[in-house]
Amino acid sequence: MAYPYPQYYQPNAFPTQQNVLPTQQTQQIQNGGFMVIPSEEMVKNYPVAPGNCVTFKVEGKPIVMEKSMGFSQFESPKIDRYRLVKEESEEVNESQEVVNDEHYEEIKTDIEKLWGAIDEIKASMEKPTEKPVTTRRKKDGED
Repeated sequence: MAYPYPQYYQPNAFPTQQNVLPTQQTQQIQNGGFMVIPSEEMVKNYPVAPGNCVTFKVEGKPIVMEKSMGFSQFESPKIDRYRLVKEESEEVNESQEVVNDEHYEEIKTDIEKLWGAIDEIKASMEKPTEKPVTTRRKKDGED
């Protein structure tokens, strides 16, 4: 004998194994900040937590070091050493900005013609339009 389902129960309302997909999150190494240290030896002894990276600036020297740990506590830390080099900024001189276009003069005259046409249109829009003079005919009996 078949028993009817209660009204609140809906078959297939619960997820099955086919509907549930596991989501895998990718882990990213977190930046632990920027520290100033007196010597490079302190970088080797400085503790860094797994999944973190700390950047060090050595005092008085143009050296930056980065110490990072992987996500496993059994991995050894990775230390990278960089030398800072000052570069001069590139200033753009106006004399260097020469347009090397064969059609420059032609384009320039076309643009000037367009601006002249725009100015004419603006001037014509600013002039008041004259209303035609209407004369009223006199009816019989008017003076």
